[in-house]
Amino acid sequence: MIMNRIQLQCGLESLERDLERIESMSEEEVCKTYNADCKSDIIEVIEEEIATYKRLLEPIECDKMDYAALQRVQGMPVTQW
Repeated sequence: MIMNRIQLQCGLESLERDLERIESMSEEEVCKTYNADCKSDIIEVIEEEIATYKRLLEPIECDKMDYAALQRVQGMPVTQW
């Protein structure tokens, strides 16, 4: 499934809220709620997911293509990018 920017942003915000909530919970609460061996394990997993979402939300760098020149060569009207 491909996610759009809005879905990614919502997912990131949800993960960040989860992380805040988990950090305020006791070790026992986290282990019981998330079926984890220890609190640090689940925090690590969520932090990795947050990093992935942030990477996916980074702007894509321009490919440095000279589209105006390409349009001129093809005889097309030049459009500003």
